[in-house]
Amino acid sequence: MIETILQVEISEKVRNLLGGEVEFADGYWHFQKLRKVKAQESVDLFVNWSLDLSVTYKLSVDNQKAFNQAEVFLLPEELSMFVNEMIKHPNFFPSSYSQQLTLERGMYCLRITSLESPKLFAERLSDSLFALE
Repeated sequence: MIETILQVEISEKVRNLLGGEVEFADGYWHFQKLRKVKAQESVDLFVNWSLDLSVTYKLSVDNQKAFNQAEVFLLPEELSMFVNEMIKHPNFFPSSYSQQLTLERGMYCLRITSLESPKLFAERLSDSLFALE
């Protein structure tokens, strides 16, 4: 029972940081969020984008660390700023961290995995996304 309460508290902290919907299925916590972006294409033309943010994590047995995964879609002009914010964040990258960048539908998709506290992972991700606003 205490373990369940702790898992719910952790998921609430992560949900508050990322501001998305949360659900628990098959031992994984899943967060989904659409990020709205308004881009100026020309003097008279603005385009509204709806970009996906998906975060999944599974807590370890001791509830201290988690296997975290995120999929972040970024516009080309956002990539550099987002990555720089991730690098300079006060929560350093854990030793078990990787990222992969692909180009999909004219946008960048950054897939991130790490083994660390889900709260630290969410803080770094949330702060980096906030810098784009």
